[in-house]
Amino acid sequence: MAVSAIHAMIEGLRKADSTGIMTSVKELKENQFGLPLQHYAQQYLFGSTGLRIKVFNSISGMPQSCKSPLLFDLMGHVCASEEKGGLGGLGFLYELEDKISPTLLAGVLANFGEDVYERFQVIKDLPLDGAFRHICKQIIPAYRKNLGSCEMPIILGLDSIGGAAASDTVEKLEKEGVVGKGFHEKAHWMKYFCENAGVLIGDIPMVVVCINQEKEAAAAAYGPPQKTITGGKSQVFKDGVMISASYKSLASGDGKLITLRTTKLSFADARKIEVAFRWNKYGATDPDTDAYGHHFEWALASAKCLADPEKGVGEIRDICDVKVADSGLVTCPTFNLRSVPAEEFEAALFDRSNSKTLNALYQYQKIERIKDLSAYKEYVKSRKNGTFHEPPPPAEATVTSKKPRKKLIPVFPPDPVDASPEQEEQSEA
Repeated sequence: MAVSAIHAMIEGLRKADSTGIMTSVKELKENQFGLPLQHYAQQYLFGSTGLRIKVFNSISGMPQSCKSPLLFDLMGHVCASEEKGGLGGLGFLYELEDKISPTLLAGVLANFGEDVYERFQVIKDLPLDGAFRHICKQIIPAYRKNLGSCEMPIILGLDSIGGAAASDTVEKLEKEGVVGKGFHEKAHWMKYFCENAGVLIGDIPMVVVCINQEKEAAAAAYGPPQKTITGGKSQVFKDGVMISASYKSLASGDGKLITLRTTKLSFADARKIEVAFRWNKYGATDPDTDAYGHHFEWALASAKCLADPEKGVGEIRDICDVKVADSGLVTCPTFNLRSVPAEEFEAALFDRSNSKTLNALYQYQKIERIKDLSAYKEYVKSRKNGTFHEPPPPAEATVTSKKPRKKLIPVFPPDPVDASPEQEEQSEA
């Protein structure tokens, strides 16, 4: 009696809910969406195959730890055309410190093609509260007016929270010339923007990335000194991913080896990767040469992420055997590759014919496979037309025989998008 009453109550609530604000745990797990990340090392760092929609991310670190170039790189991928491997989206960089290097920004974006410059805009000369006002009163309404609700991905970067001016502080400086202790407007604005941004964004496929300064707090009675970021603690609670960056100079003198650690990751366990950032002394890419702009060596970081995994149960080499030489060349017997550039290895890793291996690596390294923007559009459409809770058509029943799993290798079917039945039969043969 009690069970049937509960069932009737839930079914009644679901039928009355035409917009999908009420979901089952299964629906919640299935309906995870993000802006696809380009490299395996990035996917490992964020714990998922994409930057989750409507999730706040922060990158903090000491000076010179390449926080801004990392932001430029993420934004460039979102704004790049699909022909260049990008997402064809929009990017708005709020430059709040008055110290951006145009050459550095152009050098990073040069790796993503010419189209990126039309979709990437820099917004300057605003205090922090002015940036929030511009997002709420200009960006979000303009997107809805011109693009609807979920037509195109958009990424916002704020560089940086700690170095931004505040209008009340500016006003006090103009009147009195000095500002004493007790001015907490920045934390106040961060609190209310972070807490309410999700409702303001609505269905827009937006990702927000904030750069912040990292400082060491006074040593506690026990344990190592704690690191803090400016702008109050609300962002610490709101952020889904918080990354701490540190660095050391490369022996070659043409870049830095950046260590990225997740100090908070709401969707997986803590992560750490190392990726080299190389300077191009000639500035932006020259279209008449093969020179790179300033760039991160993500493909090499991906190979090292598999050659020397930080953690895991069992031997990752049972899934994918990867070795990286001191020269940076990669050998992978699993893909029949010997001493090839890291870019060639990563291309093989993401090739559809190797989808079973990639899926097994995702499970081994706890990288959640989330849906892309095309699936998100269908999800939003179903919520708007009131069909979100309608059950899908029944699938035809099939009988499959159970096969023993190979030791230490997670075996599960390939994603239907990634592999055809003919490829599956060949791989099983």
